[in-house]
Amino acid sequence: MVLLSQFFTALLLLQLELLRLVGGSETAAPQTLSCPAPPGVPGTPGHNGLPGRDGRDGKDGAAGPKGEKGEPGLSVQGPPGKAGPQGPTGPAGPAGPRGSRGEPGLPGNGHNGLLTSVHSELQLLRTRLLTMEKAASFSTFKKVGQKYYVSNGLIASSTEAARFCAGAGGALVLPRNEAENKALTAMHTALGSTYIFLGATDREKEGQFVDLSKRPLTYTNWMPNEPNNHNGQEDCAGIYTDSKWNDLPCDSAFHVVCELTI
Repeated sequence: MVLLSQFFTALLLLQLELLRLVGGSETAAPQTLSCPAPPGVPGTPGHNGLPGRDGRDGKDGAAGPKGEKGEPGLSVQGPPGKAGPQGPTGPAGPAGPRGSRGEPGLPGNGHNGLLTSVHSELQLLRTRLLTMEKAASFSTFKKVGQKYYVSNGLIASSTEAARFCAGAGGALVLPRNEAENKALTAMHTALGSTYIFLGATDREKEGQFVDLSKRPLTYTNWMPNEPNNHNGQEDCAGIYTDSKWNDLPCDSAFHVVCELTI
């Protein structure tokens, strides 16, 4: 019933509006109802319109103006290319200047000479090593030139001293120059000795001292008025603490020092 009443009210309002538009004066005031009517029911919403064209449709438009020139890019060297084919061989160059003369070769003939030289060097090194080992086996030793002066503190006669040194692979000490004489003098301090026997004698001819191989002496350092063969019994030689030599009785007992040649 309420819906029917609302329908008639709306129909009446529609008629009045049509009359005003068609035949009524523009200045006439609209008529009002003596009683208010309730609002009408909202109508059904309309359908959505078709979508517009997207931005991609503009790709076929006219091109824009040319932009300004950009800054130059960084200069980066590219990777090396592949090697090309080998070119033809060029002509031979001129001969170079003559070189300086080389060092002289090893003695001998070819390969055999080289082997002989190497073998000799090895033998020499082996001999030196054995000599050093012998010297180190003594409690006191001193190197001078190509010799070692060695001692273990033995005190003996001249004959026993010579026999001991020969058994050790050396000989009874005998300085051949001033340097060797000073080195032997230094052995006195280590041994606490007074005399050290020397490998020299004048048994065969009085007053003419020779070494134990009967060769004349090439160096001596006798005390003043020596050798003097005191009481006719001094046929051997010895060195005192002051580095001077003296003739001594061969059967006396003094310190023994041997010399080992490298």
